Amino acid sequence: MPCVILSGAVAAGKTSVMRLLKPSLGEAALGFSADECVKQAYEVSAVRKRLVDAFGEQMEPGLRQALADDETGEALKAWIREHVLPSPERRTRLEAILHPYVRQELEALRQQREGNLLVAEVPLHYETGGLISADLVIVVAASRSVQVRRMMESRGLDEATTQAFLNAQWPIEAKVEKADGVIWNDGDPSALECQTLLLANLLQHE
Repeated sequence: MPCVILSGAVAAGKTSVMRLLKPSLGEAALGFSADECVKQAYEVSAVRKRLVDAFGEQMEPGLRQALADDETGEALKAWIREHVLPSPERRTRLEAILHPYVRQELEALRQQREGNLLVAEVPLHYETGGLISADLVIVVAASRSVQVRRMMESRGLDEATTQAFLNAQWPIEAKVEKADGVIWNDGDPSALECQTLLLANLLQHE
């Protein structure tokens, strides 16, 4: 199945582009979100066990089993946000567990219906070395100042935390340079909608 990846910068509008694309492409196209897949991974007991085993030495006594047994995965996600994400070394270990799971789920979806289009929202496509094969990569981009403003407004982060978050990802200029196509989202919603409709028309005629 042909695969188009939507990647790019945090707070640039990837999810909005995906939402706009779906009705334009119709039922023939399948959608996939790496972020949603990661959320679902925490509900899988085998994944929770691997995560708890990987970071158990940092957990307080008695907490390890409780996190492994929590079927929602919410408590484990909260613990990882606080104790794993701030550390580059621990974050690498986390990604070594979650990224292959995402790839496995996406490839399984890709094999379901041969001949149809799969549009996958994969924020860290370039950071993971192009772990998922794609026929076309579209980067959704915005200027750094707009990213910072959106993250501070939507997530309630201070500027220092926001800048640190952005610094952990590839610079948007590097992603734009590698992309097959770019949607620039510094303007109003109507500009984003127009660009997305153009992309939908392109994909329908490929």
